Amino acid sequence: MNASATPSTAAAKKRIGYLLHLFPRVTDTFIRREIRSLQRAGTFVHVMSVWKPSDTTPDILADWARDTEFLLPRSPLSIVAIFLASMLRSPIRFLQTACLAYSTARPGVRGFIYQVFYFVEAVLAADACRKNSIDHVHNHIGDHSGTVTMLAAKLAGIEYSITFHGWPVFFDASNAHIKQKVRGAKFTRAISYFCRSQLMMFSECDDPALFKVVHCGLEIDKYDFRLPREQVERLFCAARLSSEKGLSFLIQALKSLNDRGYNLELRLAGDGPSRRELERLAKELGIADRVRFLGYMTEAAVNKELKAADLFVLPSFVEGVPVSAMEAMAIGVPVIATNIAGTSELVEDGKTGLLVRPSDANALAEAIIAMKNDYAFRRRGAELGRKKIIDEFDIEKECEKLNGYFLQDHN
Repeated sequence: MNASATPSTAAAKKRIGYLLHLFPRVTDTFIRREIRSLQRAGTFVHVMSVWKPSDTTPDILADWARDTEFLLPRSPLSIVAIFLASMLRSPIRFLQTACLAYSTARPGVRGFIYQVFYFVEAVLAADACRKNSIDHVHNHIGDHSGTVTMLAAKLAGIEYSITFHGWPVFFDASNAHIKQKVRGAKFTRAISYFCRSQLMMFSECDDPALFKVVHCGLEIDKYDFRLPREQVERLFCAARLSSEKGLSFLIQALKSLNDRGYNLELRLAGDGPSRRELERLAKELGIADRVRFLGYMTEAAVNKELKAADLFVLPSFVEGVPVSAMEAMAIGVPVIATNIAGTSELVEDGKTGLLVRPSDANALAEAIIAMKNDYAFRRRGAELGRKKIIDEFDIEKECEKLNGYFLQDHN
């Protein structure tokens, strides 16, 4: 529960809790950066994770051991004791929270059963907030963990906020109860203007003051800029190996390029449910020797890969604002991405990179050729990309905004 050695007077006014479902995972890099930046600014941040993740590393767990409280597992007797204490402490608030949980359950028996579990998690989280004197609780993503956060804040009698990233919640907006989450929050944070537009639509709120656009960001000093090399030989992508990332189209594009005489290698960092299918596709297309599957990689290892890469290609079908593309731009690796969601707020087509249609292997191949054949554009785009990251995606600047929203007394 480490805040900062010298908390500022303003920051000391409130104690912030981060309530997450699984933390700290390997893929939670952007959340870890955010919390550390807030702590460096002097804000007290206590992390409450419902469960301890299995897909993490001992080093990451050790780094967050002092800051993170795991709510589960625990003995049934202790859960019952916390339940009874919560009911006795404020029976009316407990009943109101139970009613809110019932009204925001997904349809059907299964939805009701899941909501019972979320209500239990919320009772445990509210107890943790009380014991740690938390004034404001914050959540990332806004899915079922956002529901738990809304309920916990109601039960604890404190304010809450949610950072929405995009597609997982928007695909099931009605059952995610975005309207209730937005209207009950002190503020709602969107990581892009596209995300804000979707939140305004699904919440039926047209007041932009309720929605704060605060980007995810990078610790700029960790990314040494270098100009692109004149030759293009190595393509790189860091992404979860799952269907929504569109990686099969990148492998098809690589096959087309190699058939046309371009001697290119693709290196994929990440893992996920589509890995075997993608490996099989590369083998079927006869380019298994040109595609390297690197598995999960640390932030430092991805940084090293980026320094050796000539192009970064992200063929996603859905994104928020891709942090992996930010990292590429910070280092000076030219970026090709699909023109979806908030990606265009990061990669400006023809300026800081190239945007192509999603699910179009030929468009990816042509963009790679265009980049390869135009070194002047790659060099100019790399310089402009680095500037954009500094101007708009610096974690310290973005967290200064977020900190202000946490600490202010009114929306």
